[in-house]
Amino acid sequence: MTPSAHNRTGVVPLPADFIAVHLPRITSIVELKVSLHLYGLITAQTTRPRRVSWDTLLFDTVLQQSLLVVAPSSAYSDVLSEGLAAAVQRGSFLHTVRLDQHGRAVNWYVVDTVENRRWADVQTDSVTAPVGEPAPDVLRLYEQHIGVVTPMLLAELRAAARLYPSHWFAEAMREAVVANVRSWRYVHKILQKWAKDGRDSHLREPALSADHYTEGAYGDLFRRGSDTSDL
Repeated sequence: MTPSAHNRTGVVPLPADFIAVHLPRITSIVELKVSLHLYGLITAQTTRPRRVSWDTLLFDTVLQQSLLVVAPSSAYSDVLSEGLAAAVQRGSFLHTVRLDQHGRAVNWYVVDTVENRRWADVQTDSVTAPVGEPAPDVLRLYEQHIGVVTPMLLAELRAAARLYPSHWFAEAMREAVVANVRSWRYVHKILQKWAKDGRDSHLREPALSADHYTEGAYGDLFRRGSDTSDL
């Protein structure tokens, strides 16, 4: 069912900020299609705040057809993740994760407004995480520096949270940003190295340079460039 089926006027309103600020800067057709489709779905919602889940988007056949026209040889979930990550990083939408009554993590997307940001912050802070669930600050760090936490990636973060101290994540993500390799695989490689060689082993190394990343322990990941498939 299309969003207009729930909208008596058949009109999908777009925020003024999106038209005046974000739209002129969008260069990705994937981001544009995902953003416009999200606005349409959100307009049709009756919940407060109006929000759309990852699962809804994943099984949306109209959006799937729309995105696969752009990237016919790619997996739909990868293209969807790319568009969502770009829209969230731009500030068009907010992404938050909360647990449902069964303890399952649900990824929600809402329009980035002051009211919705307050709701998203409350939901993230109020989540009582089960054993091994990544702390909310880890999720925020990842989304701030790397990209959107998808359901598949959440499982990997959950596993990592059982193995490494929570304060390691901020520094590992900072190294990934410095190296311009925004990939969970890269961050995980750093955490594995610290677990093997010691957290302070990097302090005994010479000052960082391009060779540190292109020839060092993470060289292969750096040469492949940023990995957006795990966003």
